Amino acid sequence: MRVLLRPVLVPELGLVIVKPGRESMPVFHNTRVLVEPEPKSMRNLPSGVVPAVRQPLAEDKSLLPFFSDEYRCVDSIGRLRVIRAAGGAGALSDWLLRHVKSCQWPHGDYHHSETVIHRYGTGAMVLCWHCDNQLRDQTSESLGQLAHQNLFAWMIDVIRHAMNGSQERELSLAELSWWAVRNQVADALPEAVLRRSLGLRAEKIRSMYRESDIVPGEQTATSILKQRTKNLAPLPHAHQQNPPPDRKRRWSALPLIRSHRLSISSARNHNGKRCLYTRVG
Repeated sequence: MRVLLRPVLVPELGLVIVKPGRESMPVFHNTRVLVEPEPKSMRNLPSGVVPAVRQPLAEDKSLLPFFSDEYRCVDSIGRLRVIRAAGGAGALSDWLLRHVKSCQWPHGDYHHSETVIHRYGTGAMVLCWHCDNQLRDQTSESLGQLAHQNLFAWMIDVIRHAMNGSQERELSLAELSWWAVRNQVADALPEAVLRRSLGLRAEKIRSMYRESDIVPGEQTATSILKQRTKNLAPLPHAHQQNPPPDRKRRWSALPLIRSHRLSISSARNHNGKRCLYTRVG
């Protein structure tokens, strides 16, 4: 459990006073408590208990094209590469069934006890039988937001687990970018996200440009990342680079004897051991 509190300083006594609520009191039942400054991602949160799993990247709208494969980065047989790298649509369904135990549609008056997976776009959600029948073949902004929310949470959980991170630790943009490079889907990252990952200034989009503002040959973040990671790409036909050694073949002198006159003589080598020598003639 993590708690976000507003301290009251008493410099005359060298004390710091905090006022935790009833929900925050279990934190202070421990022998010691870790105190650290408030991160930037929590400045807008109210005081009190901080959710155990809160990932700022899940709220970053600039990552929506990457998570949802809006650029349609497909492989040779038409599968979405980013979602496939995370495990595929089936893994998303399994993750939802493990983490969601009730219908996610909040606008229904009645919910059946049985739930199913309702796919919407590239995402999915858990609905009861009644809501699934009501919302089938329908499109709405609320359904899209719910599907994207589940997709974001699943992708971040998969990447966090791949980076060996705990549930309490926030996934950084650098870790997400490295996961994309490892799984060969870095080209699906939006340009704005790549500029942040590479430490470049955000590109300002203006309504009008002067000719003097145009910089010829200026590299994009996508091209820079491609150049820096080209040595990390697997070699084509890598499985054929080091073929397994051939089995030892038994040497047979029969063809040589048939085609040539073979003579065998005996002599001693420099160590005094007797050896056999062959001569073709």
